[in-house]
Amino acid sequence: MISNSLTFRLIVTSAIWVTITLVAVAVLLTLFFQSHVEEHFDAFLFDHLEENIAAARLNEKGEFYLTWVPADLRFNEPHSGWYWQVDKDGVALARSDSLMSDALKIKLDADQPGSHVLKIRGPGNEKLRAIATNIALPGFEGVYTFSIAGSVYGIERDVENFTSNLGMTLILLGIGLLIAIYLQIKVGLKPLRLLKETLSNISSGKETRLPESFPSEVQPVVHELNFLLDHSEGLLERARTQVGDLAHALKNPLTVIRNEADGINSEQGRLISEKAAAMGAYVERYLSRARAAGSANIIGASVDVLAISRDIGYLMEHMYQDKNLNIVLKDLKGLQFKGDAQDLEEMLGNLMDNACKWANNQVIVQGDKKGSRIYIRIQDDGPGIPGDKMHSVLKRGQRLDETVPGSGLGLGIVLDLSKLYNGDLKLDNCEEGGLCAELELPAADSSND
Repeated sequence: MISNSLTFRLIVTSAIWVTITLVAVAVLLTLFFQSHVEEHFDAFLFDHLEENIAAARLNEKGEFYLTWVPADLRFNEPHSGWYWQVDKDGVALARSDSLMSDALKIKLDADQPGSHVLKIRGPGNEKLRAIATNIALPGFEGVYTFSIAGSVYGIERDVENFTSNLGMTLILLGIGLLIAIYLQIKVGLKPLRLLKETLSNISSGKETRLPESFPSEVQPVVHELNFLLDHSEGLLERARTQVGDLAHALKNPLTVIRNEADGINSEQGRLISEKAAAMGAYVERYLSRARAAGSANIIGASVDVLAISRDIGYLMEHMYQDKNLNIVLKDLKGLQFKGDAQDLEEMLGNLMDNACKWANNQVIVQGDKKGSRIYIRIQDDGPGIPGDKMHSVLKRGQRLDETVPGSGLGLGIVLDLSKLYNGDLKLDNCEEGGLCAELELPAADSSND
């Protein structure tokens, strides 16, 4: 499943952390920018506030007035969002023309020193940012409250534009980072993909070992896998040698027993000969099964069917040269058997030998591949087998014609070997006459052949 993919997990985890980081960066940068804009805004207001304080005067009647007012035209435009005002005891002594008949609602206690930044509502309930301070001017009685305010619309607009541009920039940055992460992961995990492909090639028989050229982080695993492959091959070879030794050790004594039993002209001699033959059949059967069981799932097994068939065909032509048989090999090129070469030789050898025994003029060996299975059909132009006898000939020691040389073990051995490879052997009479034996076996990958 995709969720079990290491690449998927790394990309998703990286994407989550990149997203979290970029969102945090966006928030912090927006806050820093807003703080900077507000500081710049407050400095602008404070300059005009000091300008008003410096212009404060009393006339001959003791009335308050300003010798000049801020020159910024926005303070003269009605309800422009920019306002100033001077209060004493809650009464507005002077204010900007932009306020018209309205007034700023500034509340500072008389004992509050210094300048204060306030967020207030102006005319039309407009949001304003104001600076207000209480001043006790020399020669003036009481405390005067000087205040100046500006619309926060400009601040909000600047922050919004900055956030929009920042968002687009960070999105592009995020996409670039994700692409870089993806490429880095693909390159970083390439040795693992190569390891997977090589193991697949070993399983299909195209290679026998893993290359010793992996990065240092992966090389220990490669070394251990190669050790296991060598160990498995060594165990299999020793097992095959022991099976062969056991076969030779048992066959010779059994041959002697059968020969001696043939010289005993009695019921006991016949019984000994019969049991010795049965023992020989069992020895042959179980030795074949033991050998095939050790190689049925061997890693890297791949046998060329055409090459084996050619060798057996050449042997059959010499064995049955008195019959002058025509052995035809069809559609066998590219077929690869996933198993042991000796097992394939034994199966094809028995089937082709049986076909040559009964053929009149021709034996055809034809191959086919369907998915992960190969099918080999051995067809002769002999008399075929009666339908009611088709099943019995697959049993060990069963022979339909005692005049034809043979032990009756061949087809049974072929069936046993094919079953060990999860295959099968099917017999049927061909429409044009003769017997058709179809052998089903696992296919090795031959895409690179």
